[in-house]
Amino acid sequence: GPMSHPIRPDSYIAMDNFYTATVYRKGAEVIRMYDTLLTTEGFRKGMDLYFQRHDGSAVTCDDFLAAMADANEVDLSQFARWYSTSGTPVVSYSTAFDAEKGVFRLTLSQKSRSDEPLL
Repeated sequence: GPMSHPIRPDSYIAMDNFYTATVYRKGAEVIRMYDTLLTTEGFRKGMDLYFQRHDGSAVTCDDFLAAMADANEVDLSQFARWYSTSGTPVVSYSTAFDAEKGVFRLTLSQKSRSDEPLL
């Protein structure tokens, strides 16, 4: 189904079969997640470094990730798993309210097709 293969698959049949709508949609979502994780300012710092390093060059997903990580002095190795994960994660939630204590509890869980957690 839609969004079912990774942005960077381990293999592909032909290059003209690689750049699908799924790759572009999921790629855009990963870019948005960088902006959320690093803040808009941090994302901009990463973009500036990325263009400084790679303007006019052929690049990889790892080059982009490295620029984001280096510009913000963060470890994005766990985040890199998004590039090779099939499908999109499903986030579920449950709520509970303890009226006596006045406490509201929100529990979130995430599942994906990845064998390793995408934390």
